[in-house]
Amino acid sequence: MTVKEFRTYHRRSVTRRSGYHVSGLKTGGECIILPSAKYSTTQPTTIFHFYRKNCVFAELFERQMGLLAFGGYIYSSEPVSLLCKLSYTHRNETVNEENVYSHEPKKGIWNPIGFHKEFALSAAQDFEIHDVSVNMKISAPVGTTLFFTGFNFGTVTSRYYRSAGEDAMEEDRNEAGKFWFFFHQKTSLCIPYLYYFDATLPFETYLVNHGEDLEEGIPVVFKGCNRCSRYLPIQTENELHTMAFALHCKKRAPCTHPTFSRYRIDNHDELSPDTIRYYRELGCYQTENGQPVIRSRYGHQLECKACKKYFVNAKLNPMRNPQQRREDGLRRRAIEALVDNLLDEDFIHFTFRKQQKKEFTDYIWNKFHRRCFKCQKQISKQEMALDHTMPLAFLYRLDETATCLCSTHNSQKSDHFPVDYYSEEELERLSGITGIPLDILHSRKANGKVIRLLRKHVVWFFDDFLSQPDYQKTHDGKLEADKIYAAIVRVIDTDMDFKDIDLIEEYRQIRHQYPTTITIR
Repeated sequence: MTVKEFRTYHRRSVTRRSGYHVSGLKTGGECIILPSAKYSTTQPTTIFHFYRKNCVFAELFERQMGLLAFGGYIYSSEPVSLLCKLSYTHRNETVNEENVYSHEPKKGIWNPIGFHKEFALSAAQDFEIHDVSVNMKISAPVGTTLFFTGFNFGTVTSRYYRSAGEDAMEEDRNEAGKFWFFFHQKTSLCIPYLYYFDATLPFETYLVNHGEDLEEGIPVVFKGCNRCSRYLPIQTENELHTMAFALHCKKRAPCTHPTFSRYRIDNHDELSPDTIRYYRELGCYQTENGQPVIRSRYGHQLECKACKKYFVNAKLNPMRNPQQRREDGLRRRAIEALVDNLLDEDFIHFTFRKQQKKEFTDYIWNKFHRRCFKCQKQISKQEMALDHTMPLAFLYRLDETATCLCSTHNSQKSDHFPVDYYSEEELERLSGITGIPLDILHSRKANGKVIRLLRKHVVWFFDDFLSQPDYQKTHDGKLEADKIYAAIVRVIDTDMDFKDIDLIEEYRQIRHQYPTTITIR
């Protein structure tokens, strides 16, 4: 494969300033330690049955909708597969939903699992469902040891998501509406902490079977979030596999920032000698100034990933200066060039002009009757923004299925999947105009064809594509190729079909060495 020419820019110094207002009751520098639940399998298949008599919805996101959610963390001594089924009664009718969630947790680390279901709240009786059950079936070799922690089950009622009501200020209603878009952004990476559930409940809280078979398992550290004030779990044996908090000094370990790396144990008086010994042997239990603490090598952010998603990233991203936006543009163009190369296509503007003898932008503009698809406002060709429809961030190419949007709605849609931005009526119209099937517009999956081609050409990706001079430049101590690779990995990790792909390892198996175009740590 050949690599298409790519232009970059001369980047000026960074002037971005970050900051946020902490509204929680915790500093992020405290923790509690709780035991997990332990279960040893005695047969190839085990079903854990969770049940709630009633679940009452809260209206969320200013959209007359509610959410029922289930989630937690599982640790397994062997590879296992997990399947969830949901049933409930609504308006005296029993609804059984098969296979609402499936997962294959990796052995030897804590794995987040979970799912949610959206409910339209159109009448008073829609705000409650009854006899709500989740059957979690785990298939594992007999004798497999399972640990569970952080499980919760019910309706999402977080104040961050709650509709503000008719009497609220317009800005408050707008704020609730904005969370809708961020809620669906990379949702699979944010489960289960995205639901703002209490993660410290015993595993058997809503479990109606196997309670007598559970034992006290390995202890788990729950660190405080300085925004939502929840205690949420972190890994202590393998910190790089994060749970509810992102790492603070991943590339400059050990972290030397006290609040980020030392967590006061709030329930120390309740801990058994065995639990203290367990963490001493791990090397993370220390006493500093007479205060017992858990010490983290890499440190963790003060806010959980959910709060960081809403209150840090969402707030600061619009504050980026032009230079930073161009840096983002550099990586976006790199992803676009990568996708085109893998699909053996040239940029759509060139191929369209060559094949159709007309301009691609004119074609899309006229195809949508010179109107923004979202607001239906008449716009000039200069005002038009070409949207990928299916997002470039998830490896979809710009082609004849592009959407005509005004700059405002193009910015709003950003990298959202169509199903997370358009109404059902709009999706049906969009399918008719673009020719994209409705099932594709309803999906939130990365472009599997491109990921498979990337695996096939993994040596070319590292040795040729990422070796280009523009990608080997260093900005603020970070190699541009590292950022491109990290963006690809994040996409792969969102798709259950490809989550276990390790491009570096696949390269090493072919070349018998690690790639030199990225930083291997």
